[in-house]
Amino acid sequence: MWQVIFSTYHKNRIGILRAVPWSFMVSRVITGVTQIIFPYFVYRYFMHGNLNNEFSKYVNGADYITYIVLGSALNVLAVATLMNIGRALITELREGTLEMLLLSPAPRSEYFLGCLLEQTTRAFLEFGTVLIVGVLFGAKLSNFLSTRALITILLAILSFFCMGILLSSVMLYTRDTYLTQNTLFVTMSLVCGITYPIQYLPDWVQNVAQIFPLTPAVTLFRNVVIGHENLISSHLLIVQILVLSGIYLVLGMIWYQSMERKLVESIFG
Repeated sequence: MWQVIFSTYHKNRIGILRAVPWSFMVSRVITGVTQIIFPYFVYRYFMHGNLNNEFSKYVNGADYITYIVLGSALNVLAVATLMNIGRALITELREGTLEMLLLSPAPRSEYFLGCLLEQTTRAFLEFGTVLIVGVLFGAKLSNFLSTRALITILLAILSFFCMGILLSSVMLYTRDTYLTQNTLFVTMSLVCGITYPIQYLPDWVQNVAQIFPLTPAVTLFRNVVIGHENLISSHLLIVQILVLSGIYLVLGMIWYQSMERKLVESIFG
């Protein structure tokens, strides 16, 4: 098991370091910084002093900077995980290695876990950058270093991983990455409550937002860090994350197994 995971990790990491040894590091950091700077200036010059009691109620009494820092940090993990897992199979296809993967006896779950391990270690560069820059801009993250916050982050990564497997099948089926992933990422950033409470959205949009694991994950993350809540009091959010993870995982594996059989027949038939 671990041999497949670490072999996939090393393969992907070597490919990244040889192809883009510095640009991927710089792009990760810049992406993390812009996740904070743009909302900060919007708040500073357009919203400062104009937030009403309704907003304070929706954000559990937090200040806006802390609110967006936590949302942006988790959104960074979501985008990075979904992008890497989602593009795994179609990248193999474009590089001409999909046939070898299909013939390999290695379990596909361990292959995806290797992709997740490699991406997560890079994604934490963005995640950490967002938090550090957020603190510099005034975010209050004193309760971030806690077991509850760590468990929340791990639950979020699990849900993004499961969703990424379904996304991988979608990308391989459509032979498209940019339109698919960009549509998904923009939709998530708009409806999942990253930079503003979803209560401001129409009811039907709020309902749509609940199908994305990022929505309950962000809410749980903020409850733990801002509201100092324990995980038991937020058990409904945890259940929602786990249920969505299970649904995406089952749908993704069923679709992938169906496509794998067709690919094997078309390539080797």
